[in-house]
Amino acid sequence: MPSETRPSKVGRWSEPALRVLRERYLAREQGQVRETPEEMCWRVAMAIASAERRFGRSPAAVGEVAAAFYDLMVEGFFLPNSPTLMNAGKENALQYSACYVLPVGDSMEEIFESVKAAAIIQQSGGGTGFAFSRLRPKDDVVHSTGGRASGPVSFLRVFNAATEAVKQGGARRGANMGILRVDHPDVIEFIECKLDGGITNFNISVAATDAFMEALAADGEYDLINPRTGQVAGRLRAREVWDRIVRAAWRTGDPGMIFIDRINRSPANPTPDLGLIEATNPCISGDALVATDRGLLRMGAIAERHREGGLAVKVDQRLLPSRLMVWEGTNNVPLAAYGQGCLPISRAFCSGERETVTVRTAAGFELTCTPDHRLMTDRGWVQAGTLQVGVDRVWIQSDPGAFEDDATPAVTVPSEFIGRNGRRYRHALPPRWSADLGRVLGWLVGAGWLRTATYPRVGFVFGPEDSSALERIAGVMTPWFGRPVKVWTRARGVRHLMYPGKFFSGFFESLGVRAVGARDKTVPETLFRAPRPAVVGFLQGLFSAGGTPDSPRRIALTSKSRELLRGVQLLLLNLGIKSSVMDRSRAPREGLFRYRTKSGELRSYGSDGVLFELGIFGKSRGLFLREIGFLNDKQRRLGPVRYAGSYAQKWSDPVAAVVPAGPRAVYDLTEPQSHSLIANGFVVHQCGEQPLLPNDACNLGSVNVAKFAVERAGRWELDWGELERVVRLAVRFLDDVIEVNPYPLEQVDEMVKANRRVGLGVMGWADLLFTLGIPYDSEEALELAERLMAFVKDKGHDQSARLAEERGPFPHWARSIYRHGRPLRNATVTTIAPTGTISMIAGCSSGIEPVFALAFEHRVKGPDGERVLPFFSETFERLARRHGFHSDALMTEVAHRGSLAGVEGVPAAARAVFKTAHEIDAIWHVRHQAAFQTHTDNGVSKTINLPERATEEDVAAAYRQAWDLGCLGITVFRDGSKGSQVLNVGLRGEGAAADTGQRGVKPRPHSLTGATYRMETPIGTAFITVNDNGGGEPFEVFVQVGKAGSDTMAVAEALGRLVSLVLRLPSPLSPRQRLEAAISQLSFIGGGQPTGFGAAKVLSLPDALARILAEHIGTSRATPAPAASPASASGLRRVGDLCRECGQATLVYEEGCKKCLSCGFNEC
Repeated sequence: MPSETRPSKVGRWSEPALRVLRERYLAREQGQVRETPEEMCWRVAMAIASAERRFGRSPAAVGEVAAAFYDLMVEGFFLPNSPTLMNAGKENALQYSACYVLPVGDSMEEIFESVKAAAIIQQSGGGTGFAFSRLRPKDDVVHSTGGRASGPVSFLRVFNAATEAVKQGGARRGANMGILRVDHPDVIEFIECKLDGGITNFNISVAATDAFMEALAADGEYDLINPRTGQVAGRLRAREVWDRIVRAAWRTGDPGMIFIDRINRSPANPTPDLGLIEATNPCISGDALVATDRGLLRMGAIAERHREGGLAVKVDQRLLPSRLMVWEGTNNVPLAAYGQGCLPISRAFCSGERETVTVRTAAGFELTCTPDHRLMTDRGWVQAGTLQVGVDRVWIQSDPGAFEDDATPAVTVPSEFIGRNGRRYRHALPPRWSADLGRVLGWLVGAGWLRTATYPRVGFVFGPEDSSALERIAGVMTPWFGRPVKVWTRARGVRHLMYPGKFFSGFFESLGVRAVGARDKTVPETLFRAPRPAVVGFLQGLFSAGGTPDSPRRIALTSKSRELLRGVQLLLLNLGIKSSVMDRSRAPREGLFRYRTKSGELRSYGSDGVLFELGIFGKSRGLFLREIGFLNDKQRRLGPVRYAGSYAQKWSDPVAAVVPAGPRAVYDLTEPQSHSLIANGFVVHQCGEQPLLPNDACNLGSVNVAKFAVERAGRWELDWGELERVVRLAVRFLDDVIEVNPYPLEQVDEMVKANRRVGLGVMGWADLLFTLGIPYDSEEALELAERLMAFVKDKGHDQSARLAEERGPFPHWARSIYRHGRPLRNATVTTIAPTGTISMIAGCSSGIEPVFALAFEHRVKGPDGERVLPFFSETFERLARRHGFHSDALMTEVAHRGSLAGVEGVPAAARAVFKTAHEIDAIWHVRHQAAFQTHTDNGVSKTINLPERATEEDVAAAYRQAWDLGCLGITVFRDGSKGSQVLNVGLRGEGAAADTGQRGVKPRPHSLTGATYRMETPIGTAFITVNDNGGGEPFEVFVQVGKAGSDTMAVAEALGRLVSLVLRLPSPLSPRQRLEAAISQLSFIGGGQPTGFGAAKVLSLPDALARILAEHIGTSRATPAPAASPASASGLRRVGDLCRECGQATLVYEEGCKKCLSCGFNEC
């Protein structure tokens, strides 16, 4: 316990809240509760407030913050997620976050590392989410073993089994979410994997892409993509997949749907460079030059030589994990990157042939890639095919890259050879890369020629001002060639050096110099992977030969070859020098140069007008002069740049064009830390992303909005000022949690503190609407929902900005979608998460759900035995008294039914307001989710409750509405979808015959007559149908109580089936005698809470069945009573499932999880 004095304020805790607290939250010693709820709140408040000391707060200030946190919790204004309440301040090393996202890689090692990480997280009280989309499909090849892959669903079962074995901190069982993309080849198996009931510890969702939804709207097909290769593995009709999703969801409640591209565009992922929604293996062309720790390598060559890694790629400093950066002082300014910003790849691969586009920028950078490949822009990651010309600015490599360290021979060429004349020749060709070799290559490309056919030779051209350069080149070439050569003087002071010989010219050809004309020149291929001195030498030679300092402020290099200048542009960029390639071409001209040959022939030469220019400006110009310079006198012609500070270097460039480039082979790689690389100077994403950020977690808490309803001048309204105060304090609380949370894994600790996600949500929404007199299914409720959540988001973000001023922004802020605005302390601020038991502790309705029931019964064990206490919605009871329709009889009837359906004496206005979940049409559920989603950073947890009678089309309609209204995802729950389906009246016999199916069982006739009886039982109203065989003998029995799919209904159905089986099996006893024997066995079986008095007392469901069977035998020839439908039964009384902890029939499904309204137990 904290040593500081706890504030005196005490809370108001209901019986269910106290039971939940004792069972799961309050500290224990030797199994005995040793803590009061107030002491728990103080324990948590002191533990979280201790983070304030890290920001220089005094002990007194920390105490004040702790007291404020205590008041929030003990008064029920705000509660954090369960792990914080359970573990904070106990010093048990268990973490405080509720949800984590773990990556699942495509190797056996990665898969079981994720299993291990999940076990550690669940053991410490957290839930986990997984994306299985990177796993190769079933029966795909496994090269390492020569076998076949078992597919993602098989590993989903592995994760499910592992979760079954783990108890979270001894308090909760692991809750999991599994996601698979809709374009994964195994999507059908995934959709239907829960139909057999084997996967019990996972909720599953299909990640639907925009392409899938568009194909669905057009009733078309879409591609399935093999995640291992990126190749199209097949096509499916979108309608068929949609129908299977709907059918499985109708039967089991799974899968839900998440709209993955929509999430990708939303604030749910404010740092998209760190990991986005899993993509369809977007790829780039094989000729793209990728910046690596060995220089610039072609993408195709990387895929060929580094399939299993063994290479590091350059990552732009703006995307590097903060741990790899050297930071300046306290200003959060990056100075340099460790290891030159190169991170290892795990694999590289060819993705086959795909349609491509070419992206060009204003500065002449160019990249060919698939339309879905994402490029970083000033507005975040954007697919190449959707870039907006003149609007988007793509990011360009902003810091120097790495070069090859190994200066071993560039090529292997013999230094001794025998010519055609039989003579032996010797050359001393350079065995290693050097600056001199680079300079020679630069001058050769810039002002020289190579001839490899007739009269092979290497030639260099020098102008009148190039005397010093001539001497330097000749001084290098002479020892290589073996002797000096003559300097040939031409007109206007031009001089030539020529070195003949096939083997000598072959050496330069092998380095990548091409014997081509000016229009086809390129940077020698070997230069891209040469050491830095050789690259600098090449650029120095090239610019000295062909560069033109045409003004004091610019260095220019002109050429007829655009490809040459683009190659030079990338070499410069890898040195940290930005340049632009411009088209200076003009119309062709004739007769520019004429001369007469010795034979008297007049020749005329013109110009085709083709010319391109590379320009270096501003700060890059100064860097060029310092790092590269010239070999001749050109440098002296460059004067100082005036107002150098005004020439800010921008490392982004406007998109100038996006044009189709046709089908071609494409490639990609996986860099698992930043998920990025630099290709042709562009900062681009790579495949292998995870849904949500891998190894991230979110610290959740919820504000009880029902507490802010105040009555003023006879009208109820919201106290917006008080709500703002609580929101600001809650954001501070959640940010402090990040500081003191003992995260179970190092990689999680790093990612969480880099993004500092918090998720402030709301609970008590239904209670607030009750108080304000607003029906849940009304436009007024939706308008208030948007206004309320907009207010919470606005004040939450403002508080996060204030914390950023006080403590600094989250480390990845400069790389987030918020980087151009006000700095924030947290990457996300708002989330509407499941509130489960914390809403029960706070005494309010769950999240933004409507209430499941207005009343239920709770069993309390005391020293005098067990008591059954009715519990009513506190808000409902208070308002019933206020509006004058409260009475003991009414409350007894409501307690019996669970809702106002069929209850007399209730005003129409009250009936409209006090509706329960199943009385509200599904569209209002979806619209509420959409309304809150509009102003929520992350997702909104909401269950779309459907009655048992809902059809598959109802499920489909809910899914379509979620897409149309802008939701990020949707989960539906239909009564009966979590277990065996109840038999309706028209299908009962047919279903029973199928289920028994034993040899000798009497077949069921096409139609039977019988009677349906209603009787109250301790676990709800039972409807018991006894059908006769037409000869006055009982033939079959059906028992219905509670909701389909519940444990209660399962027991009831089992009783009916067993009695029916006894009646239809061969036997020497008549059906009546067999029924009498069954009555004898079932009568007077006692239960925990009998109902009725005296002769009407019913001890249990079996006892009720015995009574009805006995009554039926005595009146078998009487006119049958009208059959009551299951739907009407469901409408009269909402009975939940049987709770495994307390035995009450109050286990309901809300917010994607089963929880008990009586004892607070939940399965998540």
